[in-house]
Amino acid sequence: MIAPYGPDMAAFKAAMSDMPASVNVITCLDWEGRPVGSTLSAVSSLSLSPPMMLACFDVGSNTLKALLPGADFLLHIMSEGQESVAYKMASKDHEKFNDVEWVTGPRDLPQITNCAAVIQCSVGKRVTGGDHVIVTGNVRHVMRSGAVPL
Repeated sequence: MIAPYGPDMAAFKAAMSDMPASVNVITCLDWEGRPVGSTLSAVSSLSLSPPMMLACFDVGSNTLKALLPGADFLLHIMSEGQESVAYKMASKDHEKFNDVEWVTGPRDLPQITNCAAVIQCSVGKRVTGGDHVIVTGNVRHVMRSGAVPL
C-alpha cells in the first residue's frame, strides 16, 4: 500500500500554532442587522495600491455568511489585555457581544472599543481555499489608538 502524499496533520497543526500572528476580530451586521463577529489569525495586508486586506474564514463561519461582495466590515487588531474578548468572539456563542465593550462605529458597524487599530473595509472578492474562504477587503478608513497589539 502506498502512503498518501502530504504532511502529518498533527505536526502541521502544531507548526501552524507556533507561527506568530496578530489576533484580529472581524465584525459586521448579519442580514437582520444584528452584530456578528469572528476571531481570526489568518489576516494580512494584501495591497497598498489600492489599499486592501485579506481575511480567511472557516467555511462554516456565521460571520462569513454576512460578508457578501460589497458588504461593510470592521477589522479589529486586538490590544494587550483583550484576550477575553478574542476568546469570546472565537466561540460559537450566539450572544458574542454580551459582556464585550463595543459602540456603533462607521456605517453602523459594531466596533469593539480599546483596540490597537480598527480598519473599515468593504468586501471585494471571496475565494475558496480548501476548508476556508479568503475574503478581500477594500480599505475605506483606518483608526489607530496607539495601544500595544495583542
